[in-house]
Amino acid sequence: MLAAGTLSATGAFASYTYIVKSLGDVSGFATDTVSGLLVVFGVACLAGVSITGALLDRFPHSALPTAVATQAVGMLGLYTAGSRPMAAVVFLVLVGGALGPVFMTTQNEMLHCAPGRTDIALAANSGAYNAGIAAGAALGGLVLHLADVRATFLAGGLRAVAACAVLLGGRLLPIGADRANAPDSPAGLQRTARTTRPPDRVEHHSTPR
Repeated sequence: MLAAGTLSATGAFASYTYIVKSLGDVSGFATDTVSGLLVVFGVACLAGVSITGALLDRFPHSALPTAVATQAVGMLGLYTAGSRPMAAVVFLVLVGGALGPVFMTTQNEMLHCAPGRTDIALAANSGAYNAGIAAGAALGGLVLHLADVRATFLAGGLRAVAACAVLLGGRLLPIGADRANAPDSPAGLQRTARTTRPPDRVEHHSTPR
């Protein structure tokens, strides 16, 4: 969870740091329009948090992958279609709608992983997310220096895809472990044989008087 949250935050802030420059230089919006689009971005973030909060208890295991996948789609969309104003607005809303829920759902997962040590879980999640913010800003600055502002969304989107891969791997590994420990697996059959094997016969010999 921490690795996925850190990758997601890195990807988000690699591009979000330069969102104003992208909307102006790539999408061609005027300065006043960019200010309005930032308001739209904030409203989308608020809506994403509100919707996720309402559905989180019903879908606790799918909320985080959905948020990270939405972030990846939005960022890669801004990279591929950011020069089209209408498409840029749609993908901007997707990124905004995912940005808040990613942290929210990661924190929820951490609390479920360590129910007895919630203070440590919250601190670890906050630390990982802040590390991702710092790494993302540094990554975005490097990409902007080496390429252009569009490439920051490519870098951010790929980090979000990597976070999805980490989450998918985390979902599959416990399944593999459960299958390995199943009663009908070789390891399970060996444990059953050891526990059901009759005890060794002990013979008692009487000592002649």
